[in-house]
Amino acid sequence: MNDENLADPSFRMDSPIGARMRIDGREVSYFSGTSYHTLHGAPAVIEAAIAALRTYGLGPGTHAKMAIYAETEALVCQHFGCEKAVSVASGYLSIMALLLALSDDYDVAFADERSHFSVRDALRCVERPVVWFRHCDPQDLSDQLKRHLKPGQKPVVVTDGVFPITGALAPVDHLVELLKAYPGGLLCIDDSHGVGVLGTSGRGTLEHFGVEGSGTFCAGTLSKAFGGFGGIVPVSRVLAEKIAAKAGVIPGASWPPVPAVAAAGAGLRLFRDDPTMLQALRTNLKHMRDGLSSLGLSIPETPVPIFSVQAPTNLKRVYSRLREKDMVVKYVAADGYSDAPPVETLRIAIFSSHSRAQIDDLVAALKICL
Repeated sequence: MNDENLADPSFRMDSPIGARMRIDGREVSYFSGTSYHTLHGAPAVIEAAIAALRTYGLGPGTHAKMAIYAETEALVCQHFGCEKAVSVASGYLSIMALLLALSDDYDVAFADERSHFSVRDALRCVERPVVWFRHCDPQDLSDQLKRHLKPGQKPVVVTDGVFPITGALAPVDHLVELLKAYPGGLLCIDDSHGVGVLGTSGRGTLEHFGVEGSGTFCAGTLSKAFGGFGGIVPVSRVLAEKIAAKAGVIPGASWPPVPAVAAAGAGLRLFRDDPTMLQALRTNLKHMRDGLSSLGLSIPETPVPIFSVQAPTNLKRVYSRLREKDMVVKYVAADGYSDAPPVETLRIAIFSSHSRAQIDDLVAALKICL
């Protein structure tokens, strides 16, 4: 097979998302994307979206009240244990809304150099000095804080909670510890890949590290683990008012469409009522990690459902061979995304709905193809 004939890493979905689904007309084992519990394809989620569409249409066409928005917000508040859950048009904009609301509370932003595009765009909007620290490197952050903060200035540290391509987990416990030396210092994370996945109850990276509380904030999404669409910022009533007053994206952008909001609510209920989802995900993660380790690959010990496979071979060719075996992972070119490494990689996503046999088959195929 010549390089110019390698399969295009894009594809056409022909069915709802699932551990088994149809892509380009073929039934495949799906190890890509971000639907970590495949709730986007759950019948109850789909039916909730259809019922809401019939009741309300696509949306209010303004910021008029509809019961479905309040119902889903209540479910988000219940999940995160917060007073308010601010709804944002997209998860991409959640971190922007949060940083704008807090902009009077910090003087300099310190951000991980491989933070998501959402973080980079948010920091441009905030109009505060930005200092970039080395990826997941608390020591470099410490050095940058000492170098760039003037007496009396307050920092905000901004990072992804879980980095989307490599699955790297931000060292949030160390970041919080560093901020103790700076009274009023804040930590804000874009936790789009952490909520619904990390922590005892699935509240995300902050819960995983046991640092929920004063001075730590997360921005998230309903479009990944929870099977819907739209951004969320779980906060206090006071901060919710500040977000509404200072983040123009709240009054200026339409809310997420009604069917997506209803779908998210249904996904949250399913997640709440079935604690085996998180357990199944973690069981599958361990099985996948053990399998990849058996191939001699270096796999970090984290509870993140993303594996980054790098090897001294043509990984685009490996991707194509897996496709021929009806297994779909994600091929990422060197530096091909916000946190992509400087070498090509295969991103493998694990779902709570994958079977043990599917994982075994993927490991066996990788053993042949790598």
